[in-house]
Amino acid sequence: MLVGIGDYTHADLAAMPAAATGAGHLARLLRDPLIWGLPHEHVTVLGTDTTQERILTTVRDAALAAEDTLVVYFAGHGLRDPGERLHLALVDADPDYPQIGTLPYRQLRDLIRQAGHRAKHRVTILDCCYSGIAGGMSHRTAPTRDDLATALDEHAHANATDGDDGGRHGSDENGYGDCVLTSAPPQSRSFVRPGAPLPEFTGELITTLEAGITGVGPAISLEHVWLRIRDRMRGRDSPEPQLFAQNNATRHIHFLNRAPHDHGEQGAAPDPDPGPSAAHLVARDAAEHAARAIPDRSTSMGLLARVGAATVTVDPDKARQLADEVIQAGHKITDLSQRAHLLTAAATCLVALDPPRARHLVDEAEGIIQGITDIDAKVFGLAQLAKAVTATDRDRATWLLGKAEEVLYSLPDTRYKADRLRSLSFSVLDDEPEWRQRLKDDSEHLEKAIRQRERFEEDSRRSPEGSRRAGEVRANNDLRWRVVELVKIARDLADSRHYHQAVELLEEVEQTVWKIGLHERGEALSELTGALSCVCWAARTIPNRVIDLMTRVRNAVNGFADQALGDRLTDVARTMANVAGYLAETDPHRAVELIREVQTIAPQLPGRKQRLLDHNVARALPRVGMGLAPLDAEQAATLAHEAMAIVRTLDNDLTEKQTLREAVSVLALAGQHLARADPRRADELLGESESFAQRLPERDRTYALNTVVGALVDAGNAVAGTDPDRVDRFVRKSERLMRNLPDEDRRSPLDAMARVLVATGEALVGSEPDRAVGCAREAERIVRQIPRDEERAAVLWSIAGLQAELVKRRPAYADRARRTAESITDDLYKAIAVHDLVLALAPADTEQAERIARNITDAYYRASALAAIAEARL
Repeated sequence: MLVGIGDYTHADLAAMPAAATGAGHLARLLRDPLIWGLPHEHVTVLGTDTTQERILTTVRDAALAAEDTLVVYFAGHGLRDPGERLHLALVDADPDYPQIGTLPYRQLRDLIRQAGHRAKHRVTILDCCYSGIAGGMSHRTAPTRDDLATALDEHAHANATDGDDGGRHGSDENGYGDCVLTSAPPQSRSFVRPGAPLPEFTGELITTLEAGITGVGPAISLEHVWLRIRDRMRGRDSPEPQLFAQNNATRHIHFLNRAPHDHGEQGAAPDPDPGPSAAHLVARDAAEHAARAIPDRSTSMGLLARVGAATVTVDPDKARQLADEVIQAGHKITDLSQRAHLLTAAATCLVALDPPRARHLVDEAEGIIQGITDIDAKVFGLAQLAKAVTATDRDRATWLLGKAEEVLYSLPDTRYKADRLRSLSFSVLDDEPEWRQRLKDDSEHLEKAIRQRERFEEDSRRSPEGSRRAGEVRANNDLRWRVVELVKIARDLADSRHYHQAVELLEEVEQTVWKIGLHERGEALSELTGALSCVCWAARTIPNRVIDLMTRVRNAVNGFADQALGDRLTDVARTMANVAGYLAETDPHRAVELIREVQTIAPQLPGRKQRLLDHNVARALPRVGMGLAPLDAEQAATLAHEAMAIVRTLDNDLTEKQTLREAVSVLALAGQHLARADPRRADELLGESESFAQRLPERDRTYALNTVVGALVDAGNAVAGTDPDRVDRFVRKSERLMRNLPDEDRRSPLDAMARVLVATGEALVGSEPDRAVGCAREAERIVRQIPRDEERAAVLWSIAGLQAELVKRRPAYADRARRTAESITDDLYKAIAVHDLVLALAPADTEQAERIARNITDAYYRASALAAIAEARL
C-alpha cells in the first residue's frame, strides 16, 4: 500500500508533486515481473485527496490479507510535535499544530502490527522529513535494542543493521521480522532536487530497483538495496537514510536483479556518480532565487558569485555559468568600483575551477582599481581584492593591502584618513598583528593631532574689529591709557574666543608696562595681572607663549614691590593654577610643575589671599589628576588626596563639595588604569572613590557614583581577556551602585556593562565555553533592563555575535541565540545577527540553519545566509 501526498492547503507546506509521482512509479516497479511481480490488485496507491480514515482502512485490509510481506510506503511532508513524535502530513495538515490534518505514525505502526500479525515480513518505508523518528534512533547515537523494540513494538532482542559491515546480525528466526526504512535521521529534513520528478530517497530506491546492482547475483535483497541508497546519498552529503531491522528481515526480502550478475560479465558498467545532494541543490537554488530578487544589480551579481563558489566542487557547470553571468554583468557596469568588485567576486568563484582565468580576472580587477580616482573606492577595492586572493596568493594579498595603505598615507591628515586607516586595519591578515596595531595607533594619533589642529585654528581666529580697535589705541601716545584700553580689548577678544589675538595684546601690554614711568607703572601692572586669567584657554594650543607671558609678568611683579604686590602675585598665581588645569589634557606633567610653582608663591601671600589661592589650587589639582591618571595613576591619586586635604582647611562648603566630586573622578580613573597592572591597588582606589562619593549630597552623589560605575566597567573591560573573575566582581559592584542612580542615568552604564561581559565571553569562547555562555546570559539579563527597545538593539546585536561564536562550538545553543537575535527590534541589526547565526550554525546543522535563514527579512542577508547553507551542504 503506497501513499503519495502531492499538494497541501497550508501556505507553509510547499506542494510536492514528486511525492505522488514517486508513489505511482514505485507501484509500477513492484508490479513489474522483472523486479517483484506483484499482482495488480495487491498494490494500492492513494493520492493527495486521501484521508486518515481511508489510509488506515486500506492498510488494515492489506495487512489482514498479507501472509508473506506487507509493504507500507508514505511520501510527503513529515511533521514533529513538541514531544518529538512523528506525524505524516495529509492535504489539510497544519505545520504549527501537527496533530491536525495528519496521520500519527504511532497509530499507523500499531495498526500494522495488529492487523498484519500473520505476515512474515512487515516493511514500512517513509520518505518525509524527520522520518528517522519512526525508527527510534537518536540523532546522537546508534539505536539500542530497547530503541528498536520501541520502534518495532516487538521484543527487546531486536537489532539493527548499521550498514558499515553489512549489519549487526543476531538470531535469524527464519527471517521473520519487521523493518523500517526512513529517508532521513530524526532531526533532519528530506529533500526533492529542484525540478526533479521524484523525491531524493524515493528516486534512489527506484533507480536501484530499475538498474539493479552489478555483481551480486540474480537477486538483490532489501539490505543490498538500502546499502546502495545509503552509499549514494552519503556520497553527496545528503541526509543519511536509516534502517531498522528485526531478525535480519532485510536479508530475506528479495527482488530480481536487472544488472549483470557477475563482475566480469560483459556490459557491466560502473555505477553513475551520485551527483550533488538534493539538500545542496535546494539551498543553492533558494540562494540564487534570493540573490536575483535583489534590485541592485551589483549586489545581486556579487551574491550570485558566492552561490557559484558554493557549488563549484559538486556542480562545476553551474558554477561556471554563474561566474560567466557575473563577468558579463561586470563588463556592462559603468561604475569602475562596482565593475572591479564583480570581477573580483567572479575570480573567487573560479579560483578552484579555472585558476588561469581567475588570475586573469584578478589582474583585470586590479588594473581597474588602480585607475579609480575616488580614494575611498580605491582603498576598498584593493582590500576586497586582497581578501579574494588571500587563500591562493598570500604575497599578492599582502602587496595589495600595502598599496591600499600607501594610498591612504598619501592623503592630507583629516578625520577621513584616520577613519580609513582604522577600517583598513580590519582587513590586514590575521598573522600580521603588529601591522594591524600600527594602523590603529596611527589612526588614533592622527585623530588626536586633528583635534589639536582644529582647536588651534579655532583659537587663532582673528577679529577685524579687535584689530581696528587696537590700531586706534596704539595711535594714542598716553602709554598708561593705552595699557588700560588694550587690556579691555584683550578681555573682549577672549570673551569672543579669539584667544591668540588676546594673548598678542597682553604680550604687547607687558612690553608697554616697562616703558611707563615708575609712578604709574604699578597701576598698569595691576591692570595686566588682573587680565591674565582671560588667556587661560589659549594654554591648550599655545602653552609656551602663555607660560612665557606669565613668567615675564611674574618677574615684573616681583621687581616692583609696593603695597599691591600681594594682589598682583595672587592674580599671577591664580592664573598659573588655572593654566595648569587647561594643560592637564595635553601636557599633564608640565601642569604638575606649574602647580608646584604656584605652591611656592603661596607662602609669600597674606592669610586671606593665601586661602584664595588655595581654593584655585584645590580646584586645579583634580583636573590635572584626570589628565595624569592614564600616564601615572599613583601620582594622580596623590593629587586627588592633596586637593581634599586643602579644601578641609578652607571652611568653604561649596569648594569642598566641588573638589570632592572631582577627586572621586580622579581616584576612580586611577583605579581603572591600574586594573591590569596592580589589581590590589586598583581595588583600593575604586573602593575609596565609592566611599567619598557616598559622602556627597544627593545631586552630587549621583554624578560621582555615575563616574565610579563608569570606571568599574572600564576596569572590567581592561581585564576582560585576562581575569574573568574580576570582571564578574566589577560588574556586580557596578550593578549594586547603579541602583542608587535615577532611571535616566542607568542606560549608559547598563550598555557598558553588557559590552564588557560580551568582550569577556569572546575571550573565553575557545578555552571556557561554559563561562562564555554565562557571560552571554548575564549580558542579556543586564541589557533587558534598558527600557527602550531602540536603545537595546546595538547591545543585543553584540550579544548575538558572541552567541554565534558559541554556536560554532555548540550547535545546540542555536535556539537560545536565535531567540536573542529575533528579539532585536531594529530590522538591520536583526538581519545581521540572524545572518551571522546562520553562518555559524550551517556547518553543523544545515536544516536548522535554513529554517532560521528563511526568516531573515533583508534580501541581501537572506541570500548571503542561503549561499552559506549551500556551501555547507557540499
